Amino acid sequence: MAKSLFKTSGGTISSLSTLIGITLVLVLVGVLLIVSLIGISVTNHYRGQVVIQVMLEDEASDSEIHQLKKQIEGSEYAASATYTSKEDAAKLMQEELGEEFVDFLGHNPLPASIDIQLSPDFDQDEALKEVISDLQQNDVVREVIYQKNLLQQMNANLSKWSLGIMIIGALLLIIAVVLIINTIQLAVFSQRFLIKSMQLVGATHWFIQNPFLRRGLWYGFVSSIFALAIIFGVLFYFREDLADVIEILQDKNSLIFVILGVIAVGLIMSWIATAYAVRRFIRTEAAKLY
Repeated sequence: MAKSLFKTSGGTISSLSTLIGITLVLVLVGVLLIVSLIGISVTNHYRGQVVIQVMLEDEASDSEIHQLKKQIEGSEYAASATYTSKEDAAKLMQEELGEEFVDFLGHNPLPASIDIQLSPDFDQDEALKEVISDLQQNDVVREVIYQKNLLQQMNANLSKWSLGIMIIGALLLIIAVVLIINTIQLAVFSQRFLIKSMQLVGATHWFIQNPFLRRGLWYGFVSSIFALAIIFGVLFYFREDLADVIEILQDKNSLIFVILGVIAVGLIMSWIATAYAVRRFIRTEAAKLY
């Protein structure tokens, strides 16, 4: 009986159209996952460009500076910490000005500093204020400099960008679910009389649904493989133009996230859509099936 599911006189065409329909929807889902990963990567990139500059007292000893730098590097807010001595700061300033300003002034007015590159995951303004306050209370710290307005504006823009992606993603996911449900319903529609006949001879709901659900899961799995093949085929064909996208997918198991995401959506949505369609025809009166 399971082999006859979703089969009519044009059963092969029906099965093929079902696979094609689900595959196209899962391609859309895969593209949505990739766009989401790109958005997260861009967000983390810009957040990772935020730098806090900690100016140090001239009297600070090497051991005190080393201890402060080590403390910063071990914190959750710092992605990295770079120490710049007074001499190095003077050399950098000289390269920018093109003049020997130390000889002109008679001394080096630039302090040593530690540049802190914020972790992309650390973006809370209130938490950052506490970090700045703690640093300023350290005896070896003269001043803490960071572009507060720029950081706030960047966080606001990134929040809008993230919200936009979430809204679009939610709409596309709803469309995907509706399309899969409609596709599965069309496949089950041809078997509505078989469902009703099994019900009339005393078959339980689970006995009726079981073979349909297995076939629905199989359709979802095969369609997800086809969808992934299409997505990766496009990425491979346009690998030069999409080099940045491919680099993002290769970072931090993002590729596995896309693969598992597409397969999971294919299986879950196909199962739900099949269960919904079969139950609908089970509950429908025989007279209304015509």
